[in-house]
Amino acid sequence: MNHQATDGLMPEINGTIRRVMDSIKWFDYSEHRLTKHGAGIYVQQHGVFTRHSRCCWAHVVGACPEVEVRRFIVRENLFEEEGIPEKSHFLKLVRMGLSVGLSEAEVHEAVALPSTRASMLIWETLTRDHHWLIGCTAKACLEQVNQVACGDMSKNEGRRWMARLGLSAHDVDFWLLHEELDKIHGSGAFDAVVKYLPQTRVVTRQDVMGAVEDSMFAWKIFLDGIAEAAEGEAMAAAQ
Repeated sequence: MNHQATDGLMPEINGTIRRVMDSIKWFDYSEHRLTKHGAGIYVQQHGVFTRHSRCCWAHVVGACPEVEVRRFIVRENLFEEEGIPEKSHFLKLVRMGLSVGLSEAEVHEAVALPSTRASMLIWETLTRDHHWLIGCTAKACLEQVNQVACGDMSKNEGRRWMARLGLSAHDVDFWLLHEELDKIHGSGAFDAVVKYLPQTRVVTRQDVMGAVEDSMFAWKIFLDGIAEAAEGEAMAAAQ
């Protein structure tokens, strides 16, 4: 068993996540120029992402032979989202969308931006066409962003949406409760990676770090695309 494969792995992963998060345009937009229209674009695109995310986790489950890992993913990332309405990220997004002026249909029927489609193709490939450890790593990164970057990213977003848009804590429940769920999802998924990576000969530490880099690159494409769409429509409206 190669324990060197995981020595210092989580600090390295967290460092990569932090570097990418520090370069994403969305956070500057949401802090300084957020409007209800821009927030609506975010809700629509994140709604598309959230539903796609469940499919990607299902790819990981389908490829993973380890019962404890499969059970964790199904319980935390599939059943909670689909089987427990009060914990569904998507339903919380719908409610937040209503608070910024969208209808339920506008959230449910949202069309993915080209940047959203590109990022989803990356996650689809990482989770469907690679070893389950690669897919698990790629998805765990997206749960880990709240823990290592921007100082409680989700709670900060919730505070900004309340301050800039006049929303209530109930309106932004998606943001305020998101972080606590992600702590469980992300840490548990990475626990599986750290446990099983030393036991496999077909996935290396370098492969895992490549999955981190690719997944975070997709996350940057996704969020920057939303910021650019929001800024572009604001500029067009001002002309």
